[in-house]
Parts: sequence; structure tokens; C-alpha cells
Amino acid sequence: MEFATKLVKIIEKNSSTIADRWVDDVTTLPYTRSYAKESPEELHERAENVCSRMGYFLGRRLPRERLASFYKRVGQNRREAGYGVEEVVMALMLLKRHVWLYIVQEGFLKTNLELYQALELNNRVVLYFDRAIYYVTEAYSEEDEKEGIK
Repeated sequence: MEFATKLVKIIEKNSSTIADRWVDDVTTLPYTRSYAKESPEELHERAENVCSRMGYFLGRRLPRERLASFYKRVGQNRREAGYGVEEVVMALMLLKRHVWLYIVQEGFLKTNLELYQALELNNRVVLYFDRAIYYVTEAYSEEDEKEGIK
């Protein structure tokens, strides 16, 4: 089994731990104040859902249109709930960070080859979250245009 695939399976298997760490940050940091108003269980479920399906999200199976549709809906929902776009972007960046930190901190990278393969996986994770951020912010912009806000 390719090492990157092994890491994805580790992320999926430990999605609850990663989600716990993310919830701790997103509910206490000043950059994501609106998230503190949500139930920790709901937030945990959201993050765990993303992490537990990382292989699906990073694989070729997920058409870009479905990713766009999902994150535009996230953007619309968060905007309607009163979240600032900067908070949603920060929350996504924090989740990306916790995925990578889990791999690094848990000591799964023992050789230079494993580190190189993990960096390749990290590039795919970064691209996924960059696209998520793009689509969320696009949804905010589209809603602003509908309301005549510039």
C-alpha cells in the first residue's frame, strides 16, 4: 500500500481525535468567535465528517462540481447564520492544520521517503482546503451581489 494512502487511512481512523482538537481551537480562538455559539457536538460532527472521508475527498472520485456545490452551501449557511467570512476561512485553515499536525505529532513519519510522501499528501490536502476556501468565499460574494452589497 502506498504510504500516502496509509496516512489517509490513519486520518480517517483518527478523525474523532482530530475533530476534538479542532473543536478546542475553533471554539476558543478569537478569530472564530461565532463558532463558540455552536454546540461542540455539532462542530465535532462537521469536522469528523470531513476527516473520516478524507480518502474520498482527496481521491479522483470527487468531481470538482460536487466539492464546489458542497462548500458554496457551507458558505451560504454560515453567512445566513451570521458568521464572518474570515471566521469560516480561519475554521477551514485550522482543520487543515490539525490534519497535518496529527500526522506529524503522532510520529508516523520515520524515514526521509515517508516524509517526502507525506509532503505529497499534504499538497493534496492543501489543494482540497484551498478549493473549499475559494468556494465558501465565492458563496459569500454571490450573496453580497444578490443583496447589492459591494
